[in-house]
Amino acid sequence: MSVVDISFEVRCERLPRDHGYVLFRALADAIDWLEGDDSVGVHPLHGSTSTGGALLLGRRARLLIRMSSARAEQAMALSGRRLEVGNGLEIGPGRVRELMPHATVHSHFVSTGSSDETEFLGRAAAELRQAGLPERMISGRAHAMDTPGGTMHGFSLMLHGLTPAQSLAVQARGLGEGRKLGCGIFVPHKSIVAVGDAE
Repeated sequence: MSVVDISFEVRCERLPRDHGYVLFRALADAIDWLEGDDSVGVHPLHGSTSTGGALLLGRRARLLIRMSSARAEQAMALSGRRLEVGNGLEIGPGRVRELMPHATVHSHFVSTGSSDETEFLGRAAAELRQAGLPERMISGRAHAMDTPGGTMHGFSLMLHGLTPAQSLAVQARGLGEGRKLGCGIFVPHKSIVAVGDAE
């Protein structure tokens, strides 16, 4: 299965910093097949944090949704929609981005169900091993996300020393829980630095 990212221009003045669940619910309400499609991952939105704790999106901010390429045309129906997230998230034109193989990939937040770093790494290694992927990784900052089912815990994670095929495989499948909430989605990273400093 071919997996791609769909990149949408967005406009929104303020979002909750912890917006993973509310963004997913708004997208699932707008796209009836999104919740049931296991290939879908919603990248976290990035911006600057205001003094009040809100997330401020810049003009270059993009909403990225990872999915099967077979769904890409259907996903374009999001263009022109306004989602009830923050003070209103307006979605502009979208375009398809192919996944790029890179020896080092990084995820802002990977959750394996544990807030203990040693246990987290053990579970991540087991999942990589089961998928036939190398277990070369560096963990970084601890993260937490509130959801109706409770608080999700995890860490940022870098995987390195990947072949092109392994890089594309881990980007396509993700790692851990909460893919639709912005967790376990890997993107290329240019160098191996302290993961906590890379965010």
